[in-house]
Amino acid sequence: NAVERIFGVVKARWEVLNCPATFDLAIQACIPPALAALHNFILQFDPSDIEDFLNDPGVVDDEPSAADYTRDMYGRLAEGAPSREEKEKAEKLRDQIAEKMWIQYQEWLAKVGLSDDIDM
Repeated sequence: NAVERIFGVVKARWEVLNCPATFDLAIQACIPPALAALHNFILQFDPSDIEDFLNDPGVVDDEPSAADYTRDMYGRLAEGAPSREEKEKAEKLRDQIAEKMWIQYQEWLAKVGLSDDIDM
């Protein structure tokens, strides 16, 4: 959710992310991280800017679910390192997702008849 929120804020702030790219691929790859860094710089040196930006009537929020988030969390990245508990919870979720994906992949291989051809 945090990643989706930050992309929503950055896309709303800089129109270049909503337009078809006309730049060289090497330049295109640099644009999102540069804009994210600029966003973080603005937040660090003018924390009220995000509120001014989000309260601007010209800013349209394409994601209706974003309204469910509190304004003080909208567009902010996590501060500091995650706690051991958060890290363990994230690792457990990652492992569960990976296990489900692996099972689904194995089922697909069996369905298309490729499971005997691949060493596991």
